[in-house]
Formats: sequence, structure tokens, C-alpha cells
Amino acid sequence: MKNLNEKYLHLYRKTLLDDVVPFWMTHAMGSSDGAINNCLDDLGTLVSCDRFLWSQGRALWTFSALYNRIEQRPEWLAAAERIFHYLLTHGRDTEGRWMFRLDDTGRVLETDVSIFVDGFVLNGLGEYYQASKDHRAADLAVETYQNVRHRLNQPGSYNIKPYDIPSGMKNLGVSMIFSAFFFNLGKALGRADICNEGYELALRLLGDFRRPESDYYTEFVTINRTPSDNPIIQVCVPGHVIEAMWFLIDIFEHRGEKKLIDECCRTIRRHIELAWDNQYGGLCLAVNVDGKDDVAWPKADCKPWWVQLEAMVATAYAHRHCGQTWCMDWHEKIRRYAYDHYPVPTGEWTQWLDRFGKKTGTAALPVKDMFHLPRALMVLLDLFGSRTNPFIYNQVTDHLTDLK
Repeated sequence: MKNLNEKYLHLYRKTLLDDVVPFWMTHAMGSSDGAINNCLDDLGTLVSCDRFLWSQGRALWTFSALYNRIEQRPEWLAAAERIFHYLLTHGRDTEGRWMFRLDDTGRVLETDVSIFVDGFVLNGLGEYYQASKDHRAADLAVETYQNVRHRLNQPGSYNIKPYDIPSGMKNLGVSMIFSAFFFNLGKALGRADICNEGYELALRLLGDFRRPESDYYTEFVTINRTPSDNPIIQVCVPGHVIEAMWFLIDIFEHRGEKKLIDECCRTIRRHIELAWDNQYGGLCLAVNVDGKDDVAWPKADCKPWWVQLEAMVATAYAHRHCGQTWCMDWHEKIRRYAYDHYPVPTGEWTQWLDRFGKKTGTAALPVKDMFHLPRALMVLLDLFGSRTNPFIYNQVTDHLTDLK
């Protein structure tokens, strides 16, 4: 059988370059204002001209990362440059906060209702700076970082649309996003202080959101870890935990934190096992960590594409470090489910399935983003390619069959 590592490289590169990127270059570009068209259906049909700014930040990161990490194609840098200029001239208020949604004339439709927007724009600016060396991007990223850092120290000063932060609580997703994005920005700019902010957020995530009695992580905890009768504190979103753990592994790799990496690997396995649907396959969106049937989360038993993708990346990261059979067994099991259910003929992936694997509506935003899928494929190409530890991929179990 052909080397499995080479097969993964071939599959993921083909998906990225023959399917996903052409979809976006064909259907999402060409707007007069420079923004990417982010409200598309699976056929590539434009369903709204609204500009969700977190989608713009995500697309800026993706085109810049393609240029930085895959190949220096001029069209990718040009696409990133157009989005950068759009963000440079649109979307911030007088206090430097990024708006949520604009129309195609630049009119603000929703204001700063999600600090995640600031995070995705910040992350995109850092990657674009590495591609372009445009110091305006670095300066804007640092301004955004300083603004976000100030707000993170003031619970209640921000929200996380499309969800809400209940009063007196904090959210795992915020710690996850900004631990990685601060660390990435610090690396891009050569700023150890910004890297350290990301590292400290990573440590707090491990300490604040884990339930010691069950070894599961919840999406919300009370700020002071005081008891609450709000059922939201029983909710685990395994995809967020799994995504957070590979973010943290990336941070801890740079610092040589082997014990913390081992903890992240163990947590990845625990939450994949928690989320996997043994009857119908696929990883579910949310579960009750106390084992109750009622889950205080919309569409809890649905199976979004991003959850499967983050688990594919996380299992590859885990196996790179621990070399245990479960990592690649789960990677292949999840990959098969994903490739059997999400790709559509236009080249992209459909995004939300119900528990039974049928297409369903999103619980979040009416957008198709150029982010989770191409990012996962780029990271997987890195892990199975230049960063591969030969020890890992010589121990693949025999029952893995040819890849599609």
C-alpha cells in the first residue's frame, strides 16, 4: 500500500487547490469595494451583499496564509490586498472597535456585538503583514490587540454574537481564540510581550474551564467559579475544546511544554469520544457534561463541518507528539465521515448536517466562510509534510484502506 502519509498529502492538497480555492476565486471575488462576498450558498450563488466583518478577517488570513504557506501566487496576494484595503477603510468606530455587519455601501448594520470580529481581523492582519510587509497592517493589528486586551480585562464590556455571555460568566471560546491569535500576532511581529499574553490565556483556559470531577471542559463558567443553576454551565461544545487543544499544542511546542502538550492530547481524545455519535457517525455539536438528555445549546445534536475539521487537525497534532494508535484511528474515522458527507460538486463543503447526516440550516450566521476548511487543509499539509516526525507515520494500523 502506498505510504499513508503521502496519500494524505495528496488528498488534502487536491481538496485545497483543486476544489476549495477555485470555488472562492470563482464565486466570491470581484466586488467593487474589495470585500469578499461572504453570503453564498453551496452552489456559489450570492444570497446577500451584507459584509460580515469576521468573514472579511477570516478571508484575509486565508489568502495571506495560502501565499505564505502554500505558494506565492500573485492572485492570492492580490486578493488579500483588496480585503486589507477594505478593512483599512471600513468597519471600525471612533474607539477602534470592529463592527459586526455592514451593507455593500459601507453602512453599519450591526455594531460591535462580537469581540470575535476583532480577533479574526487581528489574526488576518498579522498573517497579511507577513505576506506583504505592509506596516499599516502591523500597526492596525497592534491597535486592535491593545483594544481587545483592555476589553478582555473588563468582563461585561463585550459580547460574542451569534451567542451571548450570561451575566457573571466567561466563555471558553474567547480564551481559545485570543490565546492563539495573540500568540500568532506576537510571532508575526517579533513581539515577545504579545506572545506571552497568548501563553497566559492558554494557561488560564486549562485552569478555568475544566471540570476536575469529569475531566471535561464546559463552554461557560462563572467568573469566580461560584455555583449557578443556569443550565448553560453544563454545556460542553467538544469542537471548541478540540480546536482549543491544538491551538494550545502549537503554543506549547514553541515553549517546550511537554507535560502540557500531553494534557492537551489526552483532552482531545476525551472530547472526541464524548462527541462521537456511535449510531450515525460524526461528531455532535454540544453535549451535557452531566449526562442529561437536555442540552442548553441550539442544534446540539447537529454535526457542523468545522467540528469534524478541527478534530482532524487535532488528531494529527496529537499523534505528532504521543505517537499512539488512537490518534490516527480517530483521524481516519472522522476523515471518512467528513469526506462522505460534506463535499459538494462546486468544490466547497456544505456546512451543517442534522444528526442523521442530512443538510440542515445553520445555528449561527448566514455565511459561508473561507476559513475552517482551507485552514484545516493547510495545517494538515504542514503536519503531514514538512513537520512530520517519521516515527509517527511508521506506526499506522493495517486496517486503514485506500483514501478517496
